[in-house]
Parts: sequence; C-alpha cells; structure tokens
Amino acid sequence: MKKTIGLFAGSFDPISNGHIDLIERGSRLFNEFIVLIAINYSKKHIFTEEERLALVKESVSHLDNVRVDVLHDGLAATYAKENEVTAMVRGIRNTTDFDYEFTIASANQTQNKDLETVILYSTDEYRYLSSSIIKEIAHYNGDISTMVPPNVEKAMKEKYNK
Repeated sequence: MKKTIGLFAGSFDPISNGHIDLIERGSRLFNEFIVLIAINYSKKHIFTEEERLALVKESVSHLDNVRVDVLHDGLAATYAKENEVTAMVRGIRNTTDFDYEFTIASANQTQNKDLETVILYSTDEYRYLSSSIIKEIAHYNGDISTMVPPNVEKAMKEKYNK
C-alpha cells in the first residue's frame, strides 16, 4: 500500500488548541503528517520563526507520525509536490472559511494538479478561535488557557508582559 502524507500549513502565530485538534485528527488519516510553518515576511508576527518552530514542535511532540517543517520561500503546493504529499489538510470554522479555503484549494490545484485538499470541520469547542482573537486577549492579560497549549500560554505571557 502506498504511503500517505498529509500536510497542514499555516503561520501558527500562535499555534492554538484548535490547530492541535486538527493536527491530531489529521494525523490519524495519514501515515505521515507534516505541520508546515509558512513564513510570510510581510506580516507582523508575535513570535519569531525559531520561536514558532520550537512552540509547534513541543505542542505536537506527543504525536509519533507528525513532523514540523518551515517554508521560508515559495508555495505550499510546490512544497507538497517536492515532498510527495498526498493531501493538504485545511480546517473550516464557518462559511467565511469555506469560501476562502475553496479558493485556496483551487489555486493549489493550478500549481500541483495531483494535490488534493481534505477539509476538517472545527470542533464546536474551538470554532471561535483565531490567532487575532488569542493575541487580543493575551495583549490585555486575559485568560487564554483554554485556547492554546500551556507552553504557548507561557510564551505569550512573557511576550506581552515585558
């Protein structure tokens, strides 16, 4: 049987419990699962590339078939082709996400005709989460303990309470 490889790409600034839930669920669908941290130099991030890499690796260390990589330059669809990825995994929280993800899946197909997209619906518990909401709450010293893994909560408190 052919080895299957799933790819879950994002900025993960920060990685949330919603991301972790999707990674855990996605990792059960593939022999190997790659979490790809996409570096977008035009965006302002709270965490550096190195910090995000460390936080994501620690957050998924309990999953044996998951590895973390960084995309410095280029398209996720090209990365997928170069790494023999079977399918991109994307999470959807609402209809707005659906429209966006549909467009991204179509664009990815133009770059890599063999790349499939697998949609996982967010669980109710995490449907409201977004990195901007988490950052806003953390900035004002709110409780993010149910939104992010403990290591991320600690790192965010250190960032915002300096």
